[in-house]
Amino acid sequence: MSPVALVLLGVAAVAVILALIIKVKAHPFIALLLVSVGLALASGIPLNELVPLLEDGMGTTLGSVALIVTLGAMLGKIIEVSGGADVLAKMMLRRFGPDKAPWALGTAAFIFGIPVFVDVALIVLMPIILSVGRRLQGNMLNYALPTVMGLLTVHVVLPPHPGIVGGAQVLGANIGMVLLLGFIPAIIMWICAQLVIPFITRRAFSPVPAISATDLAESGEEFDEDVTQSFPHVENPPSPGLVISMILIPLVLIMTQTLTSMLLPEENPAVAFFSFVGASPMALLIGVITAAIVLGYRRGWGLSRAEDVINSALPPVAAVILITGAGGTFGHVLKETGVADAVAQALAGTGLHVLVLSWLMAALIRAAQGSATVATLTTAPLIAPLISSMHLAPLQVALVAVTIGIGSMALSHVNDSLFWVWSRYNKVTTATALKSYTVLTTVTSIAGFCVALIMWPIISAIA
Repeated sequence: MSPVALVLLGVAAVAVILALIIKVKAHPFIALLLVSVGLALASGIPLNELVPLLEDGMGTTLGSVALIVTLGAMLGKIIEVSGGADVLAKMMLRRFGPDKAPWALGTAAFIFGIPVFVDVALIVLMPIILSVGRRLQGNMLNYALPTVMGLLTVHVVLPPHPGIVGGAQVLGANIGMVLLLGFIPAIIMWICAQLVIPFITRRAFSPVPAISATDLAESGEEFDEDVTQSFPHVENPPSPGLVISMILIPLVLIMTQTLTSMLLPEENPAVAFFSFVGASPMALLIGVITAAIVLGYRRGWGLSRAEDVINSALPPVAAVILITGAGGTFGHVLKETGVADAVAQALAGTGLHVLVLSWLMAALIRAAQGSATVATLTTAPLIAPLISSMHLAPLQVALVAVTIGIGSMALSHVNDSLFWVWSRYNKVTTATALKSYTVLTTVTSIAGFCVALIMWPIISAIA
């Protein structure tokens, strides 16, 4: 098959994925698998080789992703149930004060969002957002936007979130390097969002939702004017410092492993030690066990309680893991059929910088189908052959992965489930959400892209 035909086949495959998800409302897992089968058949893969091809793609991806995503979800659930989100928010509100409540909420969300999936984290933090809004009044967007942007920024850029982990795996990027490099644009994107929010809230307004008798009846709780009374009372909650340390344990181990492998000779014992404890699955496992002991058992959890908490983390991640695996399958089929190489040659022929291509493709796919995770997992297989042909250094590959994640944040609108979760919980109209949430996700993504462009020559010089 000619290179042009292969490129057209690749374009058609992406178009069919988008059509299945957007028009047919097919589940992304089914859409990615169906298109992978169709692409393999259309490119001439024999029937007896088709199923092994799909299994190889799924197995290769899930071998690393399933461990990281599952353990990350367990860690997040332990922190959530222990009251960690509540104590973090209380501390931030005390430190920043009422006048800086948006910064307090954003900071708490940024920290809490590292181990917790964005949808879950937003729902967990909603009582705090509403409580702060009802206490301080004014524009609800002043409290709702900082929180969701703190969560969304870490969701698209930092492991152990599924999109960036799956994308890094497809690109062959080191997770530790992705984490190390991802923190730089993530922090700047978060600060940028915080600075832009006041300009948006001058042009867009949403009243603070009034608490109703129905809300009280459904929640079974009484509303307290004190902003700290946001969650049901937790006996013996952990200190904010303890919560932050539980989040930092796996992150520090992973980044230490990356730094020791870069800075120390291979025969150094520290390299072997941290290559074990700092490997992403092992670092997260250590984090989960430590959190279960410190936040659970030492605070009165029995074995059955700990088991229930950890089990409750699994159902929400099942679909995410399957979608990530299907994305890996799609990427594997693209590679084995030669479509990915043909697309890479076509992309190289455009003359655009690899970071520009990475960000632009992820942003457009995000706008078309709504999911940041799917956008990253669809973009990565198309970019992978291009970066392979460029013979990039590991740090450069990691920055490409981060840039794809940054691009997947842009242009979030009505086809994004988080758009509706955020707007409906905060009682924000669709028109107002488009003028605020959609604009802010795009501006923040552009800011992150600019940071990645600035980082590229620095990383290239180091590499």
